[in-house]
Amino acid sequence: MTTAPLAAAAIAQLEAEGVDAVIGTVVNPAGLTQAKTVPIRRTNAFADPGLGASRSWHGFAIDQTGIAFSEHIGVVGDQRVRIDLSALRIVGDGLAWAPGSFFEQDGTPVPNCARGTLGRIEAALAEVGIEALVGHEVEFLLVNPDGRRLPSTLWAQYGLAGLLEYEAFVRDVTAAATVSGLAIEQLHPEYGANQFEISLTPQSPVAAADQLVLTRLIVGRVARRYGLRVSLSPAPFVGEVGCGAHQHFSLTNSAGPLFADGAGIRGMTSKGENALAGVLSGLPEAQGILCGSIVSGLRLHSGNWAGAYACWGTENREAALRFIVGGPGNPDGGNVEVKVVDASANPYFATAAILGLALDGIKEKAVLPPETNVDPAALSDAERSRAGIVPLTSSQAQTIAALDNSKRLRAILGDPAVDVVIAVRRFEHEQYAHLNREHLADKFRMAWSV
Repeated sequence: MTTAPLAAAAIAQLEAEGVDAVIGTVVNPAGLTQAKTVPIRRTNAFADPGLGASRSWHGFAIDQTGIAFSEHIGVVGDQRVRIDLSALRIVGDGLAWAPGSFFEQDGTPVPNCARGTLGRIEAALAEVGIEALVGHEVEFLLVNPDGRRLPSTLWAQYGLAGLLEYEAFVRDVTAAATVSGLAIEQLHPEYGANQFEISLTPQSPVAAADQLVLTRLIVGRVARRYGLRVSLSPAPFVGEVGCGAHQHFSLTNSAGPLFADGAGIRGMTSKGENALAGVLSGLPEAQGILCGSIVSGLRLHSGNWAGAYACWGTENREAALRFIVGGPGNPDGGNVEVKVVDASANPYFATAAILGLALDGIKEKAVLPPETNVDPAALSDAERSRAGIVPLTSSQAQTIAALDNSKRLRAILGDPAVDVVIAVRRFEHEQYAHLNREHLADKFRMAWSV
């Protein structure tokens, strides 16, 4: 994919608005946000032919030093990062930003590029007449620059006290979002002390993932102005609820929405039920994509609203898939929230896996099991077994093996994409699985911060 170059007048206009440089970002399989910057006059070159990037970019690990070398990840060879000029945004203080994708030097898309993979899934949905909208939630914890806890004397879950404590930060985030055209639906204090959540307006899949990356950039910049940093870790501190990166998705075809106005359960259409069933049945295999880091298992427990059990339920925050019925209180219509996703996931790969499983469910006419209308943790093992409810594993080794052996995810994402995710997660496991929970949380608290 090549976007049209910016005309000289457009670049001159950006300069007139104070833009000096353009940041281009990609997200690697370990969930790390990588970037390059060019002076404003080099913007078109960043888009085509792009800037050089070693193949090792796909293998950089979350420990700040390691590289998960594999057959396709090494020091030999070079690729190009090309920014999408149609998605360029001004972010203030002399900077603009655009999302990037990986291409070979001859212009061929790199098959393990996450943004390119999601683009292929979006196109596959369009081929069968289905349009998807995706809404991201961004949970983050404010911490000291070195990752230490901040005091929480005036904090209450979802409380006004926390909002007032950080009102200047909140105001600056919303102002920066307005400048960049970022579509925030709400920003509020969360369950954990010094934790906030931003809900983003649903968009088409690639645009939604781009918007998530931009949100993290904006929040990270604003936090720095106040001498703070942002932790996106699934488990910043042991024993707390941790940070999720929940994804909502809805599907529509020519007949209307698949999750509303139908004759099925909770108003779903038959294809909506198939889609939900496809995602549900694929969750154990997809964990390595959605929440597969070395610390993800510390969050995936009942009581954290992390969806620790593979089941679905209407407005059930302990189910891995929370179904939301369309109605006056939900103007975006019926949709599904995938609770298990955390911020260690590459958001492009995560969305590709979710939507790919939904499409697979539709094609295979997957049968949706009964919904779970109670906290699944409150059921006995026998009751869960009868209902077909299985716990999602907190073992990274099991998560890696399930993804590696998944013919379904390999067919959806492609072997190159699955293999690079396995490479970085296997590196984490081999290097750090011996650490205890506290050491893991401490070491990787800032791993995904920007």
